Amino acid sequence: MKKILIADDDESIRWVLQKTVAAMGFEADLAEDGEKALALLTRKDYAAAFIDVRMPGLEGIEVLERAQALKSPTRFFIMTAVARPETAARSTRAGAAEFLTKPFDLERIESLLHDLAREADSRERPYHVTEPDELGASRIVGKSRAILEVFQNIGKIADSDATVLLLGERGVGKELVARCIHDLGGEQGRPFIAVNASAIPRDLQEAELFGAEKGAFTGADAAREGKIEAAENGTLFLDEIGDTPPDLQVKLLRVLQEREFTRLGSNRVRRFGGRLITATNRDLRRMVADGKFREDLFDRINVFPIRLPALSERREDIPLLADFFLHKYCALLSRPARSFSKEALETLSAHHWKGNVRELENFVQRLAVLSTGKLLRRDEVDRELAKADGVPDLSGAPLEQIIEEKVREFVRRLGPAIEDEHTLHDLFVRQTEKPLIKVVLEAAGGNQIRAASILGINRNTLRKKIGELGLSLVKKNTRKR
Repeated sequence: MKKILIADDDESIRWVLQKTVAAMGFEADLAEDGEKALALLTRKDYAAAFIDVRMPGLEGIEVLERAQALKSPTRFFIMTAVARPETAARSTRAGAAEFLTKPFDLERIESLLHDLAREADSRERPYHVTEPDELGASRIVGKSRAILEVFQNIGKIADSDATVLLLGERGVGKELVARCIHDLGGEQGRPFIAVNASAIPRDLQEAELFGAEKGAFTGADAAREGKIEAAENGTLFLDEIGDTPPDLQVKLLRVLQEREFTRLGSNRVRRFGGRLITATNRDLRRMVADGKFREDLFDRINVFPIRLPALSERREDIPLLADFFLHKYCALLSRPARSFSKEALETLSAHHWKGNVRELENFVQRLAVLSTGKLLRRDEVDRELAKADGVPDLSGAPLEQIIEEKVREFVRRLGPAIEDEHTLHDLFVRQTEKPLIKVVLEAAGGNQIRAASILGINRNTLRKKIGELGLSLVKKNTRKR
């Protein structure tokens, strides 16, 4: 039987919680102070511990911190009569799965215990794709053929001054690759300056890139260094270059051809001794053909193009990336170390990440913050994916709503092909009829007469449906007692 530790100096709280956990099938150990709680945690393994903040001797959060230092597998629920932000923040940083305010809702306690029981029955186990230190030295994570080709291209041009054009969808990691090229290209300490053209209003792009003298425009109260100047002897990464206006494209062409520029409002020519890496998610060749991008500038930046694959082209890297991001954000956000189950990683790998690596990283970061357990299982990933996609959470929904959403999802996946369907009614009747009869037969212990009565159909009809649906009969227990 799974054990729960209840630590509170209030006897009535201990009594209520003990009755609650016993009703849920758990055995409880009780502690009236922090020292006894820590001693029990040191000697025994607990599925969970309910720990009060204010107790004689050691306070609850100190018990939690000391237990976590010993790498306790216990899930901790911190209880308090006075909810303070600083207490909640400290307990969360220390690794508490939940912060409960007294008087607490017993239904919430039962829900937490139900999750514990379900996890105990689950066959899902932590699945480590690779050792964390194996990824620690690398900015770019992956072992797929597509990403290895990117690695090879980085190696070819890192120690040269060749102008690089990074191509790919949003969120594939263009700035990450640019930083990697910069880091591998020379001495440490050289500046890396990143500029996203699409994030700067068009009338401010020139001043942002080239700098401006005092009085060059309204509001220019002092001379200002531009990003090109700041990147001297280093790397200027210009993202979304397809969003630069034509007049600015002319000036960028001069930087590449003559290696010189002038600040806005100045006639003084300045030299640029750095490297330029550009990136875009647009089709620049099409833009050139449409007259929206200068052909001579395109020729200058397209010296060494590198196409970065979408995440859908390197699905085998998704478990590596998810594992890497989970370790990263648990450490950064002071959360206890967590792991994905193999089944959860399979769900992540099957999902279509429209925002590519950036979307996956943001999603895993959210899991690192919101998860209460140390094992992230498939159902938790499914639930959070549904929220992210705008699909309603059906965990407590009526059966009719659950079926409705499943049908809606099926129809949505069919898309225009639904016009060619003429048997959906029969399909869904069979889809629901089979599990219904199967479950009722199991509940009836394989007794067809009883099952037919429960279902409200004739026994011969039931026998016929068992054959049509390919159901295997449950063997009745005929052992004599």
